[in-house]
Amino acid sequence: MRWIFPSTDGLTTGLGERRVLLGRGDDCDVLLAGARTSRHHAEIVREGPLQIVRDLGSLNGVAVNGRRVSRAPLSAGDVVRVGDWIGVVLADPATAAPGEPAFQKLAESLYGGPTLAAVMGPVRHAARGNLTTVLVGETGTGKECVARAIHTWSGRTGELVAVNCAAITESLAEAELFGYRKGAFSGAVQSSEGHFLAARGGTLFLDEVVELGPAVQAKLLRAVERREVVPLGESKPIPVDVRIVVAAQESLEKAVKEGRFRGDLCARLDELNVRLPPLRERIDDVPYLFDRTLRDQTANRPPAVGARLIEQLCLYDWPYNVRQLVNVVKRLAQLHGHEPELHRSHLPEWLLTRSDEADGDAGGAASEPDRATLIDEKLALLLSALRKHKGVVSRAAREVGIPRQSVYRLLDGRPDLTLGSFRSPSSPSIDSQAEPGLGLDGGGSRR
Repeated sequence: MRWIFPSTDGLTTGLGERRVLLGRGDDCDVLLAGARTSRHHAEIVREGPLQIVRDLGSLNGVAVNGRRVSRAPLSAGDVVRVGDWIGVVLADPATAAPGEPAFQKLAESLYGGPTLAAVMGPVRHAARGNLTTVLVGETGTGKECVARAIHTWSGRTGELVAVNCAAITESLAEAELFGYRKGAFSGAVQSSEGHFLAARGGTLFLDEVVELGPAVQAKLLRAVERREVVPLGESKPIPVDVRIVVAAQESLEKAVKEGRFRGDLCARLDELNVRLPPLRERIDDVPYLFDRTLRDQTANRPPAVGARLIEQLCLYDWPYNVRQLVNVVKRLAQLHGHEPELHRSHLPEWLLTRSDEADGDAGGAASEPDRATLIDEKLALLLSALRKHKGVVSRAAREVGIPRQSVYRLLDGRPDLTLGSFRSPSSPSIDSQAEPGLGLDGGGSRR
């Protein structure tokens, strides 16, 4: 579990076989100081294959995924609130390099924690070379920021030329990319060198490259292979020294399978493939990004921030990623930046995906499931994941949010369940009638 608020230092708590005591007492395994934290506030204990968080009678309670619980199992991605402290359960947390802060500036306008740093490490190492690079990531994940970082780290003396291929009409794409001679076509009243030649000695960044039409893709393949272009109206190729970085919201291989992108061009471009994780996969970055943006928007004089606001931000999926989070912070700074503290109620309505009943104790049997029921429910989820991934243990364990060893523990003693059976069309039935995707958080699933 990584503790991400009120401190953004990235304190990490290992969850293993031993009991972990949480609170503000000096004898606690994890010291969570603060007025709303009890001396012995909660504990996390191992029960079979599960990690269970249990409230130890604290005054201000424990919440898992926005709902107050007395006792609940933990899975990867769960957001836990202990008093005013927020933690995120991580299946396989990346860690900062020795001597480096957990969250930091990784490049110009690019900030993040260990997960993003692990992605950017190989990128920085390869930047000095001339590998054609493919950046794959959803909108708002920072593809252009990474392209600019590659250009900066490369040491190339030319310009970075960024082109949004989706904004170029198909009839003009060839002329804009490769240039043209005056009079080469109707309307060409003067010559243009095009984006390739404009980026000589520098970096050409082609965003949304899969949006280029088939004819232009063929010419792009030639330009990438031969490092030369033939402007419209010219007959002789012009050599061009340019580092090429392309970006897409989906894998190029997927576009190839769907017939929208040339396979030979995909193979030629894909010398270094970098997948930028969406914000929902690095939710522990949210408080750090929020704090940094808020400081920028308030001239480094931000108001205090309530724990439940941060909790809500961590529970949201952020379909438009960092760009969307930045817009939310700008709105808060403009409308409420003058107030002493920002609260959950200040967030826009569309972001409040949970009702205020989350403040109350979920209570009842749902909050106090017995150990056998929890294991049966987890087994049901595991069987579904094993079917989906055809018996590949590592993928199924990652989806359910448990270690690989726990998969074998859950299957132990069930001779009717073998990994080989999941690789055939006939899969074993699920004894438990729990629905796929059933939340095991003592009060509803996170999403």
